[in-house]
Amino acid sequence: MPHADARRPVRVIVVDDDFLVRAAVKGILDPRADIEVVGVAAGGAEAIELARTTRPDVVLMDIQMPGMDGIEATRALLAMTDAEVVAMTSIATTETVERMLRAGAYGYLLKDTAPDALAEAVLTVARGDAFLSPRHTRVLVERVASDSGHAAHRHAAALFAMLTDRERDAARLVAAGATDSEIALAMHVALSTAKTHLQQVKLKFAVRNRTQIGVMVERAGETP
Repeated sequence: MPHADARRPVRVIVVDDDFLVRAAVKGILDPRADIEVVGVAAGGAEAIELARTTRPDVVLMDIQMPGMDGIEATRALLAMTDAEVVAMTSIATTETVERMLRAGAYGYLLKDTAPDALAEAVLTVARGDAFLSPRHTRVLVERVASDSGHAAHRHAAALFAMLTDRERDAARLVAAGATDSEIALAMHVALSTAKTHLQQVKLKFAVRNRTQIGVMVERAGETP
């Protein structure tokens, strides 16, 4: 979900066991008027406690950390907050990103991402839009969905059948990697209408983000 009040800065927590990484990311984001770093954490357990008190919109989560790693922390955090989790990693292998997506993360950022791109990714996620490239999104969606089994296929197909025709169109476009603006253009509707359709899809699929919508559409055999 986009953060509740678009007029206020996007609230961000940075989680990484490396002090220099935490300091660098905070230093990049802090000067911006549209982003507020509300806390930093050196591990998963600390991040969960911090999220309870700060209620962030976006959590930038390192994957490999001692103790509670980023995958376990993501599962726990998403069970108690509406924040979107974005994985931060040095090497974005498909396997690593897949594990974070299965845990409920929205996507990933490389730790050497350019400052402007880092800030734009945070803002993009806070708006509820995808920031993975369509090509990479498709690879990940297909990989996660292909390992789902017949029961998961039947479940996804049943949920897809519950959607209205317009919601199905929107869901298929998400699975193809389209942004909200591209969906609105393709469906010849206002941007707000496209977002309403997508919100209904999320509710009916019982998912949190666009990548998970894509996985459900793929499992249902409805990818365009």
